Amino acid sequence: MSKTTTANRERAAVNKRIVVCTGDKGGTGKSIVARFLLDMYLANNIHVAAYDCDPHNPQLWRHYNRVLTGGVKTIKFNQWGFSEILKKDLSSLNPVVALMDLPSGVGEYFQDFVQDMADASLGYRITMVSVLGRVKDSIIQLKRLIEFCGNQVDYVVVKNLYWGEDEEEEEIFIRYNESKTRKSALELGAIEVNFLRLVDRVYEAIDFSDLTFTEAVTHESLTISKQARLSVWIPNQESELIKGGNFLRLEGAKPRDRNNLRKGLKNY
Repeated sequence: MSKTTTANRERAAVNKRIVVCTGDKGGTGKSIVARFLLDMYLANNIHVAAYDCDPHNPQLWRHYNRVLTGGVKTIKFNQWGFSEILKKDLSSLNPVVALMDLPSGVGEYFQDFVQDMADASLGYRITMVSVLGRVKDSIIQLKRLIEFCGNQVDYVVVKNLYWGEDEEEEEIFIRYNESKTRKSALELGAIEVNFLRLVDRVYEAIDFSDLTFTEAVTHESLTISKQARLSVWIPNQESELIKGGNFLRLEGAKPRDRNNLRKGLKNY
């Protein structure tokens, strides 16, 4: 067995995670990915603490604060004392997952943050969830992330198929697929997953009423056709993120049954 394989298995064995959702700029879909991850953690009864670090667009707080025990905390990632606040929470709450939705433009702080968490010796491994859009900046951001953090963290690279799917996917993400950055990420053990396309009018209905994804399946503000689309999309998307395994603390999780979702069986 190679040293790389052994190291990857040891890293994957860490049973508590700080899952950080990041992207290059607003609009890549990182907040939607964070929201869906929180939906999955709640549905799978995973003890999670959530932090919305994007004060200008606090989607995670807006959609999930009222359904998460203890609520979603809002705090600036780059404010003085952030790491101390997080370390105090991790020590007192001891969540299996600490989920963070970050704003753009905070990459320069990653290195210090990673080192602070390592020095605290709280038993958490950091997973960086890098959400890619169709522009080159997505790759540049991932490149910088790898430069800042190296093998001190694990990587889940999310291709947001809002920008294209099926036959379009290869063309949309060709810059990433052929990049040295992708090679570097894979050498560090990165896991690649897709975030599947959902039509705008369903997103807009969910956003208008500040719903969780699960709530929206049976909510009266969505038409029956929108509810039906969502009840198919959710299990399919869960299947994708489950590929993230222990990097996302979703090992052993299973996609929910569409019919149970339509019956309003939320699991939370």
